[in-house]
Amino acid sequence: MHQSIKWIRFLLAASLAWLGLSAGGAGAANTADNLVQIVAKDSATGRTVSWQNTTPRTDYTVEYRAKGTTDSQQAYVTEPKRPPIYDENNVPPYTYGAYMQQLKPATDYEYRVRNEDGATPWYTFATTTEQLNEYKVLVFGDSQSVDYSVWGQTARTAWESNDDAAFFVNMGDLTDNGQAWFQWRDWYENANVLTGHIPFAPVLGNHEAYSMDWQFAQPYTYKALFAVPYGSPEGQSRMAYSFDYGDVHYVSLNTDYEELHEEYPNMMEHEASWLDTDLQTAVKNGKRLVVLMHRPPWNSPYDGQKDINGQYFMPIFDKYNVPLVFVAHEHVYARTQPMKDNQPAQQGTVYITTGRSGTEPWADAVRRPFDTVYYNPMDMPMYLILQVEPQEFRVTALKVDGTVVDTLAIPAVSPGSSR
Repeated sequence: MHQSIKWIRFLLAASLAWLGLSAGGAGAANTADNLVQIVAKDSATGRTVSWQNTTPRTDYTVEYRAKGTTDSQQAYVTEPKRPPIYDENNVPPYTYGAYMQQLKPATDYEYRVRNEDGATPWYTFATTTEQLNEYKVLVFGDSQSVDYSVWGQTARTAWESNDDAAFFVNMGDLTDNGQAWFQWRDWYENANVLTGHIPFAPVLGNHEAYSMDWQFAQPYTYKALFAVPYGSPEGQSRMAYSFDYGDVHYVSLNTDYEELHEEYPNMMEHEASWLDTDLQTAVKNGKRLVVLMHRPPWNSPYDGQKDINGQYFMPIFDKYNVPLVFVAHEHVYARTQPMKDNQPAQQGTVYITTGRSGTEPWADAVRRPFDTVYYNPMDMPMYLILQVEPQEFRVTALKVDGTVVDTLAIPAVSPGSSR
């Protein structure tokens, strides 16, 4: 988007936030503000929660127990994290994370957050079986907005029609400016319809790596906010990660080479090596594969060339026969033919660009010659449903008015299903 237009929109949103006219007011400080669940390393044996407080407290505990019992355990609670203060009028709170681990599969649990001032109510969740092979995921493209109530309406529409979803994914560019806390605050307030019910899988986008003056910057705020699973590529803690949900292994990649390579000159080599090992282990463990990456593997707008992410990652997708890759960044919906060696192939990887869930359309996107379906949502936001089935991954793309943009089934046979 043209930089002067971005400045006008950014200043407008900042002014509205300062006047208290943003989409939602900041929540009153309490024991645990913005309490959300984050996807765990393994949905069968773990669960992670994250919350915020305006002060750096050391007295937090998270108690958890099997539902119906009184024998509680305590989770590991991280040190409070707060990014640098970039705007004295919008100071971010401290964020905490707690990892509940070594849980029993297929078991109902409850947890609460405590400090010396009190405790939250008990909240419930359930672990899955190790080989769960049928469930639903909500997938949202870029939610960056001037008015985050639009993102909130997209989230609400998706949830009201799919309140059986297991978790949700936001494909990067969650906010328009990664250092602007007032935008993150509005994102949280409008995401509450989802975060109040199901875990969240974030993906790092390029807008998370912008400074307040629109220069490339470390995504400190993003990294502080989301206690994603441990086990990232070298030097990229919380920027890339992977997790298992039932019999599907998901990988959330860091595609911000353009923004971050000066500080991480070997980031692509390290991340590609990590990805190769990660997928190899997942395949050995009998997991099906889905990859989440903000930037597509081709230059944007498309000019016929792979970008650096495609150069490093696509051969690894081919090596392990990854059936499905979700991407974002271009704010359009597009579905490729199955691809192998960067060419259409009868059996290969389907790349799906996930549209936009916030206010920002992009008119300069280009349909690629191998796109089977292409739609630019200039008129309204959209969202996707990933239905995991024993024999396939089914994807449905919908506009917020309920119009179906696309539906498809991608063969992906579960090792635990009958063939």
